[in-house]
Amino acid sequence: MPKALSPRRYAQAVFQIALERDELETWVEDLRVLANALEYQEFSALLDAPQVPAAYKIDAIRETFGKSVGPLALNLMSILASRNLAHLAPGMLEEYERLIDAHRGIERGEVLSAVPLDSAQRAKVASLLEEIGGNEVRLTSSVEPRVLGGMIARVGDRVIDGSVRTKLTEMRRRIVDRAT
Repeated sequence: MPKALSPRRYAQAVFQIALERDELETWVEDLRVLANALEYQEFSALLDAPQVPAAYKIDAIRETFGKSVGPLALNLMSILASRNLAHLAPGMLEEYERLIDAHRGIERGEVLSAVPLDSAQRAKVASLLEEIGGNEVRLTSSVEPRVLGGMIARVGDRVIDGSVRTKLTEMRRRIVDRAT
């Protein structure tokens, strides 16, 4: 994707504006509202359709969002829609949240496990990862049956692999090494 069309570049611009205006949280909410609205395929298709006049798109945006987002967020969506780029809003939200986390010294982490983790387990894993890395960790978790048991945690470029699959592979390698 060319740089000009990257959600990252738009998110960085929004982040700078929000930082200068001390509106970091306001923009999170506004971007979330915009991104959620684009989950409706018909609305998203309308805003990205090149054959629909920009004035019609802008009217639809103002009607849809009204006062549920700030005027700058309305302008942002209007600009994106007039360029047939409204579909970038969900990626902008994700990138914007990443920028806020980085600004606040919060690292993003992911845990893969064989079974779903409850909130207490996620909190315990996050706490452990915070102790290891020294920073607060915002953790996402997902189920990966190939893990077999245990879990794999990633924070930044660090990976902690406590999966049964890896332990079995290591055990097999040690047995083969001893046998030869």
